[in-house]
Amino acid sequence: MDLMGTRIQTLRKNKGITQGQLAEVLSVSPQSVSKWENCLSTPDISLLPVIARYFGISMDELFGYRMEALSYRERFIRFMADNGVLRFGEFTLQSGRVSPCFINTGSYRSASQISKLGEFYAECIREHNVASGILVGNTRRDIPVMIATGLALFNRWGIDMQYAIDGSVGKQLEAGDTVTLIKDTLTTGSTLKENLQAIRSSTGARVTDIIVSVDRSEKGALQSQTARKEIESAYGVKIHSIVTMDDIIRAVENGIVGGMEHVDALRSYKEEYGGE
Repeated sequence: MDLMGTRIQTLRKNKGITQGQLAEVLSVSPQSVSKWENCLSTPDISLLPVIARYFGISMDELFGYRMEALSYRERFIRFMADNGVLRFGEFTLQSGRVSPCFINTGSYRSASQISKLGEFYAECIREHNVASGILVGNTRRDIPVMIATGLALFNRWGIDMQYAIDGSVGKQLEAGDTVTLIKDTLTTGSTLKENLQAIRSSTGARVTDIIVSVDRSEKGALQSQTARKEIESAYGVKIHSIVTMDDIIRAVENGIVGGMEHVDALRSYKEEYGGE
């Protein structure tokens, strides 16, 4: 019962509708939806197929998603959606492009969220066998994630990496050091280029790997390759992402998160702004 109510609440919030709007679709009272979500009752059995179809998921998924059957990428996309970081609609990005989805990493606000986020970054580092010896976070948004990533690497796998913050906390970066830079979302790459140039000029350290949560796979300044490929070529680094825009589109299509009504817009956006 608890899982059913929690699942309906998550699906509703991901879809961006109120309890009253869901009640209208299902021809029930808003009080009924409220009771489901507060685990005081469950929907009538005849409503279950209707609910599943409305949210674009299977009956098995409605009764209880088997999270252990999901890849860590799929779990991460669910994590972003459940925490209001991944949203669908119409959003104007800093680049001026109007996107059907938005990844707002500023929505991570609690210790539990940052701790879990660090685990996903650590899994990405492990998957790609990243060996650079020093973790670096060089913005206020990246620093908590960098610390959480280091803790997850040590607590789960016994990997003890040094860290550096602004040249004043942790390891003092110097010429010859190799660095893994922790960043959030990669879109056009303009901010990331500034970060790389600043590290190179102020410390002499060499950034060999960059870990981002989402690579939107969009065109860079050259308007041909993706920003990822452009930066890798220009700066001699390797960028590893937990997920890409293709992963998010597949997750929507497979019912891992809501947003089926935005799939066409997501694909059109990728076709227009995606790079080679």
